Amino acid sequence: MFNLKKKIYTKRYSIRFLLCLCCCLLLGFMPDGRIRVYLLGDSTMADKPLIDNPECGWGEEFPLFFDDGVVIENHARNGRSTKSFINEGCWQAVVKKLQSGDYVFVQFGHNDSKATDSTRYAEAHTTYKQNLLKFVHETKEKGAIPVLLTPVNRRKFDSSNMFVDQHGEYPGVVREVARDEKIALIDLHEKSRKLFEQLGPEDTKSIFLWVKPGVYATLPDGKEDNTHFTKYGAVKIAGLVVEGLRQLDLPLAKHLTPLEPDSVPGLRKIVALDYFFNCEWRIVDSNRIQFHYVWEDTTDSGFSQLGAIISKLGADIVAVRRAPTENDLKNYSVYIIVDPDTPAETEKPNYITEESIDVIVPWVESGGVLVLMGNDKGNAEFEHFNRLAERFGIHFNEDKYHAVVNNDYSMGKSDNLPTHPIFKNVKQIFIKEVSSLRIGKPAEPVLTENGLVLMAAARFGKGLVFVIGDPWLYNEYMDTRRLPAEYENSKAGRNLFQWLLGNARSLIR
Repeated sequence: MFNLKKKIYTKRYSIRFLLCLCCCLLLGFMPDGRIRVYLLGDSTMADKPLIDNPECGWGEEFPLFFDDGVVIENHARNGRSTKSFINEGCWQAVVKKLQSGDYVFVQFGHNDSKATDSTRYAEAHTTYKQNLLKFVHETKEKGAIPVLLTPVNRRKFDSSNMFVDQHGEYPGVVREVARDEKIALIDLHEKSRKLFEQLGPEDTKSIFLWVKPGVYATLPDGKEDNTHFTKYGAVKIAGLVVEGLRQLDLPLAKHLTPLEPDSVPGLRKIVALDYFFNCEWRIVDSNRIQFHYVWEDTTDSGFSQLGAIISKLGADIVAVRRAPTENDLKNYSVYIIVDPDTPAETEKPNYITEESIDVIVPWVESGGVLVLMGNDKGNAEFEHFNRLAERFGIHFNEDKYHAVVNNDYSMGKSDNLPTHPIFKNVKQIFIKEVSSLRIGKPAEPVLTENGLVLMAAARFGKGLVFVIGDPWLYNEYMDTRRLPAEYENSKAGRNLFQWLLGNARSLIR
């Protein structure tokens, strides 16, 4: 009798769960209650590589404007037109996922007009229009909501500094389809034209990819690109899309949040990570790759998650593969040196020389932000590292605290956190095997435990120095792959770089 009642109860519970799930799907929500927005478009919208790459699609920055109730899936791809997006199966991949209440934002036109490329060319009033209708109709069939966007403008001015449109009949076709199908339209073409005319020929360069030589490894000769955006430009264009969304009577607009300046303090700034003093290599699939506290390393030892956090704060991230020079440093807002090599780690370490110190110190004094992350005793080169740190009143003590045995993470816990921007809304962090610091003027303690300084900072001229005796924010302890969820290293890492970038100079045009 008991088993029968249990089975009936289980069956009723399962039916109720399935009914609730179906209701969620019919109402257009993900099981966790969030709304999903799909972005379809070309390179002006698409996500881009983060490392040593100043280019950014506006779709990358679009999530900045929404609360946690919205999830953005950016399916835009470089070089795609409506035709190639469909023919390559990109659209079908989205259709398979669509549910009632989802949103589909569609922006094409840059590549549809390329008449010499048969794989992408879509004549405005025929193929292009038909493809837009396909997106609209198949979105509606799934109960989802289509939103059409006219193509964003390129940058072009004539000899009289008058703006020149380069999209011909394509924006008009988008408007026509939206009108005839009675669906939402964001006229990004018109909005971007007004913005570019307001800014003029010179100031619009900050929107687009005008890069001087020698700053990014991917663009050693620089670039003058009037189609693609910097992060700053991508945020501006995403803001125009948001402006258009606010003007529409769509429930999605209720999830928009104001973009506060301090939420993207990295715009027009570059964070450089040293790959020279810390220069360890390993073989992976017969390839020799650098690892250990570098942006590309997605394993436990890497800084890939920290790089993603810094990028979301608006900054570009680059790698410094040689000893810093005065010309190099003037291109950077923040310069990070982590765990300089010992002979046990690298056969011929690149030590921090007096020549390097003599260019780093005046760079900080003139407004640079320097981050020094050491390690515990025996796991970093301290002699030369301390010569640099001591110029700012800080000395690594070459000792070890917070030694953690096995998985007893409480041994690395810090929960008596001071009032400081790094620890805003943070209850506890994890630091494993950290060297303590000895400090003197101009340095001040940031985090102390039992009379020991574990973090310090120094105002030096117009600049700022932050020091900790541990790499601290590497992947292993930046999420729950190792740590219990109550540790908040990711939040503290975001706070740290929000604070550092807020104190850093804008250097990009």
